[in-house]
Parts: sequence; C-alpha cells; structure tokens
Amino acid sequence: MPSFIHTADLHLGRPFRKLGRLGEQIRQAQLQTLKNIVDAVRETRSDFLVIAGDLFDSNAVSLDMARYVLDCFASLAPVPVYILPGNHDVLDSASIYHTITRLGRLPSNVTVLVEAAQEVTPCPGVAVFAAACTAKQGGDRPLRRLMSLASQSDAKYKLAVVHASVDVPGLSIDPLESLVSREDIESCPFHYIAMGHWHSRQVWSQGSIQALYPGTPETLGFGETPSPGTVTLVSLGDTLRIQEIPVGVYKWVKLTLDLSLMPDLDAVIQRVMQEAGDKTLLRLEFEGSLTGEADWAHDLDISRLEEEIARHFFYVEIDASRVAFHEPDPGEFAPNSVGRAFCEIMAERIAGTQDSAEKQLLEEALRRGVLYLSGKAVIRP
Repeated sequence: MPSFIHTADLHLGRPFRKLGRLGEQIRQAQLQTLKNIVDAVRETRSDFLVIAGDLFDSNAVSLDMARYVLDCFASLAPVPVYILPGNHDVLDSASIYHTITRLGRLPSNVTVLVEAAQEVTPCPGVAVFAAACTAKQGGDRPLRRLMSLASQSDAKYKLAVVHASVDVPGLSIDPLESLVSREDIESCPFHYIAMGHWHSRQVWSQGSIQALYPGTPETLGFGETPSPGTVTLVSLGDTLRIQEIPVGVYKWVKLTLDLSLMPDLDAVIQRVMQEAGDKTLLRLEFEGSLTGEADWAHDLDISRLEEEIARHFFYVEIDASRVAFHEPDPGEFAPNSVGRAFCEIMAERIAGTQDSAEKQLLEEALRRGVLYLSGKAVIRP
C-alpha cells in the first residue's frame, strides 16, 4: 500500500535572536533535522514526501541555504517531494520559490505547489490536491478551493495539503489567517488532510476523514509538542495508519513549579535536574503564594539559581513574575517604628498616583521594603 511522510513548519533560517550566540547551533540542528527527514523517507520506503508550508522562515533566506535544502531533496530522487508555500515563505512576487525556479535550481523530483488549487499524482491511485498561500489575506478558505477539483478525480486515495488555522469558535486568531472549519473537514472528499501552520501536533479528524498538524520537526519554541519533534508517516489502505517518527535534535521544556508546595531549594533543584540534558532548553516558571512554610523562597536568588543549573542544560531561562507574595501588613511593625512609618508613607504615595506603571512600581517597593524591614530576604531577579 502507498505511504508518505507529512511534515510542515521547518522554518529553516529562523534567527532565534533571543538565544543569542546559541541560535546558530539551533539553526544547524534544523539542517540536521532536514537530513533526518530525508533519512526517514528512505528508511520507511515512503512513496513521497509532503511539506505543508513554511519550509523556510521567510523569503529572505540565502540562496546557499536554498541550494543546500534542494540538494537534500534531490538525494531522494526519484521519490517525489512536494513543497507547499506557507504564510512565512508565501508565494508572492518576492518568493524564494520564484528565485529558485528562475535560476533553474529545482531538482526533477521536487515540485513546488504554486497554484491556488492544484492536483498532482505522486504514485498510482493517489492524488494530492494543494492550495498554495499566494498572499497574506484574511478569511481565505483553502480547503474549500480544493473540493470541486477533488470531486472530479477518480483516484482511490485523495489527499489535501493546506497551510491554515482551524476556525474554532472563541479562539483568538490573527485576521490574516487562512482558515479551515470542522465542517469543511467533515464534508470534504479527502481521505487525509495534511495540515501545516500550528506548531504542535494536533489531530482534527472528523468522522472517517483524517486531518492533523504534525508539529514542528525541529522544535522552535517553548510549549510546542512533541519535543524533540517528529514527522508523520501515513500508510494508505482500507484503514489509514498513522505513525510518529522522531527526527528532532533539541528538546524544549517548559517546567512550572509552585514554590508554595516545595519544601526547600534542594527540592526545586532536584526536580529541575530531572529534565537536564546538553540538548535541552529549559524555561522554568515559578508560581505560588509565598506565605507560611514557603518563606524559605524569599531568599531565592534567581540569577544564582540560573547560573547553578545552566551548566546542565543547553539553555535556561527563569520567570518568577507569577509568584504571589503575602500582602504587606503595617501591623507587623510597632507604632512609631521605622517599619510602620515606611508603610504609611508608601501607602500614601500609592493612593496618590494615577499612573498604573508608577503604582505597580510603588507596590513592589512596598512589598520588598516590608520583607527587608521584617528581616526576610527578597527574591532577586
């Protein structure tokens, strides 16, 4: 039975500016992941490869980058490779795909899906219908553009390739998004819809029609799952079989710890170290209310903690902005004491300001001052 690999959102050439000098290593990992995808096509003996948008992070990628990518795909010949332009590498007048084609760089086994509604036949009995992103415009419904074309096909297996968001009621979506609704999926004539644009693996199948986002093959940020990334192997038959194949290099972990539930700093470090690895990026988020038994955390030095655990990871960032502290209580201090006077002066200043930013700053100063004057240390950023 025919089979193919579905991936999307490689975003090759992304700058990763937040990572500084480490960003170059992630960019190199993206290229390694591309090689891993090509290897996966070979090892699974897949009949073709589909990239459902955003192969490149922008149309400003270098020609050297484009040549490298196309050489990787050319090594798969005669296995077809189908590339759908997405919203980052959109098929506008400045498209990298126009440049590649004009220079005659496109390998014989690589097809860029450039039409608003297009049909290709990768192997006998299989038809692929694709809707390219030709402009960044809101309200576009790419799956609907393909339905009439697909209804004319007598292929045994019909596949759609789109780069769009699912139109979910109540979900905030950029007005420039292309959209696919659940009703579109449920009523379409396709056996499988290869989707791209959302960076975590998500299944949006409706009834017998399989539809999914494979997620980024090389993770691009915290919160994307799975991490390290995978591609999706789809085996066609009376029953479609779907399998995830690991291809990613780096693991991005977002770990949230409630400090009010941690007995001490050693417990925090012990939990963090469960995620350690030289190919792991960690975002550590602290939350909780620091009262009672959690008073130990008032003495937590974030910079020192970050320095201590950073050597066990590729990258670490820590966010303590969601930690809630007990409200300053002037009653903690005796009348006519420095502490009581400080609280009263700060309370007057807070009540007298109309500037929200200044008020937030004064409230933080009050909290820290009360902690200091009562003999407690303060979480230091």
